[in-house]
Amino acid sequence: MNPQTIFIALLGVTLLNGFISPAVPLVFVMAPVWLPEFVPPTRIALLYGTSLIVSVSTLMVSAVPAGIFERLTGRQETDATSMFVWLGAAILLTLPGLL
Repeated sequence: MNPQTIFIALLGVTLLNGFISPAVPLVFVMAPVWLPEFVPPTRIALLYGTSLIVSVSTLMVSAVPAGIFERLTGRQETDATSMFVWLGAAILLTLPGLL
């Protein structure tokens, strides 16, 4: 499996987490803090924005173990093993929403 294919799977997992995460209601309630003034505060805009924030946060937080793994092993480039570590971390972050 090449890293691009693993990255596509990673994006799918993070998008899934954006819909089913237990953090979605918390981010939804905090909408007055993150919602720009020019966006109409409709329910659909809030749901899309909330889902996007949770998905991107999952993508960024799950990259931390992969970065630590690359640093500890002394890798110069990202390979399939690092991408699998990243995917595994994203799956672990998605598990609370699935259970």
